[in-house]
Amino acid sequence: MRSSTAELVGPADRATDAEVRWSALPLTFSADQDGRTRRYLDNDASGKLLQFFQAKGLAALKQEDAQERWYEDWIAFQGRHQIYARLLSPRRYSALGGEMDLLRLARFLELFAYFSPAHGYSLQVTGLGLFAILMGHNEELKREAVKALEAGGLLAFAASEQRHGSDLLANEFTVREREGGRLVAHGSKYYIGNSNSASLIAILARRQDRDGNDGDASRRRSPPVLFALRPPHAAGFRNLRKIRTLGVRGAYVGEFSVNDHEFGPEDLIAEGRAAWDAVLGTVTLGKFFLGFGSVGICERALTETIAHVKGRVLYGKPVIAIPHIRSKMAQAFARLSAMKLFAFRALDYLYSASPTDRRYLLFNAVQKAKVSTEGVGVVRLLAECMGAKGFEAETYFEMALRDIQLIPALEGSAHINLALAAQVVSRYFAASDLQLARPASALLEEIALKENPYLMEARSNDLGSVTFAEFAEAYGPLSSIENVRLLMHQAKAFAQFAREHHPETLFSRDSEAGLGSGQCLATIAYAQLVAENAVKLAVPKPLVSAMFHGIVIDLGAAATALASASAELDSAARSLLHRMIVIPRTCAGDWDWVSEQVSGL
Repeated sequence: MRSSTAELVGPADRATDAEVRWSALPLTFSADQDGRTRRYLDNDASGKLLQFFQAKGLAALKQEDAQERWYEDWIAFQGRHQIYARLLSPRRYSALGGEMDLLRLARFLELFAYFSPAHGYSLQVTGLGLFAILMGHNEELKREAVKALEAGGLLAFAASEQRHGSDLLANEFTVREREGGRLVAHGSKYYIGNSNSASLIAILARRQDRDGNDGDASRRRSPPVLFALRPPHAAGFRNLRKIRTLGVRGAYVGEFSVNDHEFGPEDLIAEGRAAWDAVLGTVTLGKFFLGFGSVGICERALTETIAHVKGRVLYGKPVIAIPHIRSKMAQAFARLSAMKLFAFRALDYLYSASPTDRRYLLFNAVQKAKVSTEGVGVVRLLAECMGAKGFEAETYFEMALRDIQLIPALEGSAHINLALAAQVVSRYFAASDLQLARPASALLEEIALKENPYLMEARSNDLGSVTFAEFAEAYGPLSSIENVRLLMHQAKAFAQFAREHHPETLFSRDSEAGLGSGQCLATIAYAQLVAENAVKLAVPKPLVSAMFHGIVIDLGAAATALASASAELDSAARSLLHRMIVIPRTCAGDWDWVSEQVSGL
């Protein structure tokens, strides 16, 4: 990427700041490291990942994809080098001297998706299985899970079922107590990653009384149970089949059954409320880390698109010089930049999470609801530039078109996370805790600790008690940029709407309007963290203007959808929402600057 002399939005106090800044924007990865990619590739795990995929090559990868073939070579490779163990094992349990370095994990997942989202899925799912066990109360199981990782094994997390999907309260997988305190598990699970190869699976079930009573009402009241099952040693375990999916075809997403599997209390991860907290906590972390997969897919798709449009000539000029292609490429770059800046700023809130600072619960939901759907939009923009080439089977891009669509639907779909955002609309604007500081930056190495044990100890996912500081402070250093001022105007109109029309109450009566409110808040919270990171990293003003161009449009569209969604809104409410529909003002020079960055990537 070309260096820029454009004015910055914040100070660049250290010699390394420019290097860090560009590493937080769209990248292309190769064996030739430079300052932007060095922070990704200078650790052993990422180096091994790059080594593996460069040796494998895109042609072999696409052949596996076409044949939907499980990637045993990668699983063996990562096992020999203990890659997953070194990335995921908490310091307390690691025999390798490792730790769960959140920044290193996020960057690795981004890099992983850049090369193969299907392969990356095995790590995402292993993380879910480990998180569920670490959030339980069974210390021996925690040690066993980490030991399995260090032996090269995979883990899995089994919550969903074919009939109930994300309705976990309705699950039919049961655990019944026999005489002598032994337990018996019976049931099936659906859409479970790594179910063909996991050494250990964390399974959500419900307690059934000894008489086997199983009515619908009692089922929803039955206490949840989270237990560990070892497929290689469980006679009642049956891996039924692989579920064929649109994308990540080389990954294994399966259905399994368990028939009268007997186990003891030593295999219980958690019961009752503790089990429920562990499941919700696992999903909260899992959906967050999926966002880095979206970023990685978009970066590779962008790289391939740039190569195509620079090398192809139409009507006597390079395709990249055709005005509408140049515009679409610049828009894609700006939106991808915003995705990445948000994701890594949200990571800072994860690092700072504590019993008195749980803002990460909102930002994790926004990561899932906004970053993943933005990824779909970025690939759609790039598809208009790739044209027919993007559908050719030998390209990465053809795979990106399929894989990027899955992320908004995995580990809690986008609408579930918009509903979570809708729960805190009033609290977000109330700024009830002015003592809450904005967190330090992991990218700028302002954070000393690499892992946050609180994330495995958190016992409440209740968004209703989360407090926030003043969100508008994030925009102060950016107030000279017109699109940022427009966003602030929109946000203030929505804040007034929240004070006067109580979206949480509206949501209880009208779920469509509630989701619309959640979409508005998600977009505003997204803008807040993009702004915070832009200031932290001194991002050039033209790029900030271009990023907020897209966010202003998105917030106006969300306001339009909300105003159209509910018959309960009166004219005063619709008037406030109408104030949110504005046209961004981005000068040609800003777009020219962004286009130069695209050409130089």
